Amino acid sequence: MLSRLSNSNRLTVVLLLAVVLLVGCSRASGDDSPVVASVYDHELHLSDLEGLVPAGMTAEDSMLVVQNYIDQWIRQTVILAKAEKNVSDDFSHELQEYKNNLLAYAYERQIVDQLIDTAVTDRQIEDYYEEHKADFLLKNSIVKAVYVTVPVKSPVVAKIKKIVLRGNFGESDVLELEETASRYGFNGYYDASAWMPFVTLQTVIPVTAYNEQLFLRQHRTITLSDDSLFYAARILDYKVTDEMSPIELQRDNIRAIIINHRKIEILSKLRSDLLKEAEEGGHVKRKH
Repeated sequence: MLSRLSNSNRLTVVLLLAVVLLVGCSRASGDDSPVVASVYDHELHLSDLEGLVPAGMTAEDSMLVVQNYIDQWIRQTVILAKAEKNVSDDFSHELQEYKNNLLAYAYERQIVDQLIDTAVTDRQIEDYYEEHKADFLLKNSIVKAVYVTVPVKSPVVAKIKKIVLRGNFGESDVLELEETASRYGFNGYYDASAWMPFVTLQTVIPVTAYNEQLFLRQHRTITLSDDSLFYAARILDYKVTDEMSPIELQRDNIRAIIINHRKIEILSKLRSDLLKEAEEGGHVKRKH
């Protein structure tokens, strides 16, 4: 039947068959399954498309996925066919080396997964932090801050300004600031314990600081306005470039470093033990 159809209609029928197979139950097919596309002496069979389409996808979307795959296969195979005829280099050595590397990597990863201890205590993190202080210097200034922006003509502006400018600003003031702004439906940021890059605060509160260290030392409160908005921020803490990054910002990073060091130790011992075993068993011979 397929042989009596035009190439375009034949492809459509094949794609429809592909969709039925791909969205249904997969079945093993032999090489005698219909040819979906061919380039020179390379053929793409319907069986090659099994498992391509996720379950639950509509027939229309499935057709699109299959067609895109076929188009990509054709483009890639055209280049491959020309390369096979015109490139004389022998890649057998590179392919074998690549296979060897993959095999060795898979084995080492298997051993590491079996032996690695991923539990890292707070004490271990703190000790590493103290012993490697030079590795945790800030590259940019950071701040702990709360802020809010409201329409400049809002009646709540005066109260928000009063809260932010309080001398002894604490948790209760943060809560009052949030409640006051929320009551009028205005947004802000109220996590007083979180560090953020100073430049992030500047994207919300339009202040210019040519000397960040001097600015942060002199400005614990920021209140300003433009034609449409009133901006208010309270800077609770800050650290400038080249100061130590707070440990709370580095915990996940240090945990990953410690675990990676353990992986390196496991691999080093594995390679050493395997070499020793091979040498003691007489399986390593060196010709001098």
